[in-house]
Amino acid sequence: MGSIANYGYYNVILWKKNNRSRYCPKNILSLEFDAEDYDYLLFLKFDNDQSYSIPNIDNLIASIELIYDQNQTSFVVLTSRKDPPLYTASEDELVYSFSCKFQYFKKLVGSLNKTTHLSTDLLFLLLDQMSKDNLDYKEILIRQIPFEVNSVTSISDYDVIIPHRGDNQYLRNVLSFLPRTGEAEIYIGIDQELTEDLFQLKNDYADVSFYNFTPNPVGPYVIRNRLIDLSDNKLIFFQDSDDMPCSDRFERISDYMRNHDCQLCGSHELRLDYYNRTVQSVRFPLDVTSALKSGPWHSLLHPTSAITRKAFYECGRLSEERIFGNDTKFLLNSFFTLKSIKNINEFLYIRKRHPGSLTTSPETMIGSTIRKKLGYTWSYDFELIKNGALKLENSSLKYEGSNMVFEVKKL
Repeated sequence: MGSIANYGYYNVILWKKNNRSRYCPKNILSLEFDAEDYDYLLFLKFDNDQSYSIPNIDNLIASIELIYDQNQTSFVVLTSRKDPPLYTASEDELVYSFSCKFQYFKKLVGSLNKTTHLSTDLLFLLLDQMSKDNLDYKEILIRQIPFEVNSVTSISDYDVIIPHRGDNQYLRNVLSFLPRTGEAEIYIGIDQELTEDLFQLKNDYADVSFYNFTPNPVGPYVIRNRLIDLSDNKLIFFQDSDDMPCSDRFERISDYMRNHDCQLCGSHELRLDYYNRTVQSVRFPLDVTSALKSGPWHSLLHPTSAITRKAFYECGRLSEERIFGNDTKFLLNSFFTLKSIKNINEFLYIRKRHPGSLTTSPETMIGSTIRKKLGYTWSYDFELIKNGALKLENSSLKYEGSNMVFEVKKL
């Protein structure tokens, strides 16, 4: 089988395991295989103006089959491999390519509006649908082409900390994608009124610890701090309740941190953008410590990260005086305490950019007046501390607790 020459449109490959493939380079708008019977499906599409290397299709299919040998319920997002940035987050290519089991695809695409699903935002539509009704797929993986199926040599016991406020369906979805491995524990802090569907979630996920915070909202940082106090594993993973984790996120980061003596570690982000209806890759620098030495860059996305329990308390915990922005403050603070902050060179987290979140709401959105003011203050103090002109404990980056009086109760 040769290589596909034209990536301006979707190129469809259907195949049966250990059998001949059907090779269908065509515009997705002329898709005509609803009645076909194959094992797997592969869609490839790259932007015409994007710099890429044409993958070897035989090698790509072989690598994908190794994933399906381990788990038939995998949905694999594919994008180009490129060098990460050196200092700050880089909004890179739009992502269109994916592979999955053919029967699951037919079921998933059949639930979409027939007049819109054969469009160039197909991957966005599929991921959105999976985030609302995840019945068949037990894992999402993101791979940069070319790739090999890497083995994990070690995995630490860990706790997953999830503050929740908003659509309860988002929370149900994230729980459906969270793998259960080893001695992993999942802690959820509810920051809103308790409703019948939340109690149903508790009943459906009896192995998850649910806590209610009142009066609410107390904010995500109060919740993270209190749940970390209640947990006890040596490694802590952050996770936002409206995002989706890749199924290998926990084992890959755990393995990387242990093998690289890393105290705080994040990953690249796949952005599911509900404003533009796009899927976009966002890469981060691999050596965050080195990046921050040159300035207070946006070098790590907090919800993608994991931190050792020891390092978390050495950094003084997350500040609680406001309900937004303190993850940035924590990262800048941690630079002066931790020796090793990194990002793994993989996409392990799907982040939703949607209306109603703290980063998109007018009062607290990225670029808002208050965020700009905080960013300037923190950046100014960051440089003063680096230059020895200010002590961390006297700066705006020091830990600040909440003035609220609240109650935490396990459900």
